[in-house]
Amino acid sequence: MADDSNIEGEDENILYDLLINTEWPPETDTQLRGSKEQSSSVIAKAVTGPFRFILHYLWYSPSSSSLPPGLVRLASKQINWQIVLASNGKLLAVVQDQCVEIRSARDDFGSVIGKCQVPKDPSLQWRRVAWSHDCTLLAYADSTGTVRVFDLTGSELFVIPPTASFPGDYSYAAAGLIFLEYTASAQWSAELLVITYGGGLKSYLVSVGTNQSFQVNHSFSFSAHYSHGITTAIYHPGHRLLLVGGCESGGQVVSRASRCGITAWRALSGSPYYKQVTSYEDHVHATQRRGYFKIPTFRLFSRQNNEQDGVFRMSLSPDATLLAVLHFSGCLSLWEIPSLRHRAQWEQEKQPGFEEINPEWKTSLEKRKKIKDKEQYYSLVDVSWWSESVLILARCSGALTVSSSRSLANLLGKSCEWFEPSPRVTSAHDGGFLSLECEVRHAQKRGRLESGLGGAGGAADEDGEDGGGGDSDSDDESSARARYFGYVKQGLYYVTEMERFAPPRKRPRTVFKNYRLVSLRSTTPEELYQRKIDSEEYGEALALAQAYWLDSDLVYQRQWRKSTVSIASIQDYLSKIRKRSWVLHECAERVPENVDAAKELLQYGLKGTSLEALIAIGNGEDGGRFIVTGDLDLDDVPYEDLGSAEDETERREERETLKRRELLAQVDFSRWRQLKDWPQSGEQSLTGIRRRV
Repeated sequence: MADDSNIEGEDENILYDLLINTEWPPETDTQLRGSKEQSSSVIAKAVTGPFRFILHYLWYSPSSSSLPPGLVRLASKQINWQIVLASNGKLLAVVQDQCVEIRSARDDFGSVIGKCQVPKDPSLQWRRVAWSHDCTLLAYADSTGTVRVFDLTGSELFVIPPTASFPGDYSYAAAGLIFLEYTASAQWSAELLVITYGGGLKSYLVSVGTNQSFQVNHSFSFSAHYSHGITTAIYHPGHRLLLVGGCESGGQVVSRASRCGITAWRALSGSPYYKQVTSYEDHVHATQRRGYFKIPTFRLFSRQNNEQDGVFRMSLSPDATLLAVLHFSGCLSLWEIPSLRHRAQWEQEKQPGFEEINPEWKTSLEKRKKIKDKEQYYSLVDVSWWSESVLILARCSGALTVSSSRSLANLLGKSCEWFEPSPRVTSAHDGGFLSLECEVRHAQKRGRLESGLGGAGGAADEDGEDGGGGDSDSDDESSARARYFGYVKQGLYYVTEMERFAPPRKRPRTVFKNYRLVSLRSTTPEELYQRKIDSEEYGEALALAQAYWLDSDLVYQRQWRKSTVSIASIQDYLSKIRKRSWVLHECAERVPENVDAAKELLQYGLKGTSLEALIAIGNGEDGGRFIVTGDLDLDDVPYEDLGSAEDETERREERETLKRRELLAQVDFSRWRQLKDWPQSGEQSLTGIRRRV
């Protein structure tokens, strides 16, 4: 699909094509409905509220184990699988539930060259994968902070245990996993940085080959600058800069990047190993603050109504001069590197097409619920780069655009490309990029009676995609008294966990997940045209031929050869082919299945080999096209000129004889062999048609 319309500015629209590289077999999963976590009510919150207030709001801890709500919200919207493209663009790591597939670009990532087995992780969205600088090693970090290093065959080389880990505490998970080139000693192959969400950094020296081992190189902490931990980190090899993202800060710093939670740290060869890169204004402001007593910040009040913004994802441009940043609020900002000077910013409401929803959702009963709560699909969920000035943007709604970094104008055409919700994308390489999507389908309900008394608690299905499955409980929920006792029972069960207060259990819902690896690649009109013909998308192929002045004969030739010979196929396909030699060859060589079809084909060929066609060819009026000439149409003859059948036959023969003599007089037979536009194949085809007749 493509659009060649012009847009304002210097950027030109991209002619592209979508190809499915790999489609995995559907996976079956179950979703519990009416679970304990889902049944928390107002009374349950009231019971546990004071304890949460004391622990979460009054307890001061620079390295709090709780992650920013904005980070958790966006991370939960991501699909479970991930894709990471190596820096050379030749290897792809596909992170699945319990393995990591390594695929090669030799066959467009269609086959697996290595498979890394990993333990089952209950929190798949907090995993991270990174390629080494020479693309020979693959590091995998799970939600506990455990790091496993593999080679290209999928063999596990060694395991780096986490510093500490507690169930449900993701502050030790890897916010950044970065391989650095290490040249100080030949004993070590590379340096691996593991940066946790809590703000801790550990550097490991990695050795592969005969001595497969690792050792701690140094440690560092960002907690003094990020009291709420960090959210992401990437490395700039050209300037040896570590770019760190976290939550926004107040007015304590001067630079705009620091206020937005973005800082740059230069890697040093010795202690303290990392130094923050600051502007002159930052340095002056820090000097003025020096000597003042710093009082710890106590969070006495909740900020749920005024949630703190922060950095969700960062991506460097191919020339490493621009940094694209996605924020929790859905904002997109651009920063110059290495100065971190602010270049541009678009709030979510200012981004073109942020509120668009997939049109197919309107016709799907299963996805109609999503339209009612469509605001949660507006946010950007992934960002990468197509070129130095063009961004790749993916939204929770599944909308994917290739947008100008100047105006965010979509260069794919008038509309975006629709994927399944929250697709993951890679950076562009060799004129295209990869995207991973997951299609989720729910198994149809066998009957409402199987769910029993189900909805006595008054809660409908969480997804609400069963077309109004909660209507059977509407009578009970309409009563305030029933709702009150339902809340009381939920609160009692939350506190006592007694089965007599347990809410009615609902049958688990079966979910089918289908993952697909799709590539969006720029192409030429000729390549896309031939691909559309090969895939039998003839309508789009003809539209391309009309838009780019391509030979439409290729479409009709393919359709003619795939159809049987008949009056309809001659009129629909063969009559629309303009190349004379090709049509004459088909009329002479094509063998129809029956006599009637053979007669129609021969008569059509004879119409294109008449004297009128010969004269037009000699005068150069045909342009190599197949010209069809016919006899006088009776509809054009006045009614009063018609007599009996015998008279009409005589008059017709006389007219044909006279017309033939006039045409023969115009033919110069001495030029028969010198006609440039009458190829030898045309003569042979004409002779073949005459012989068959």
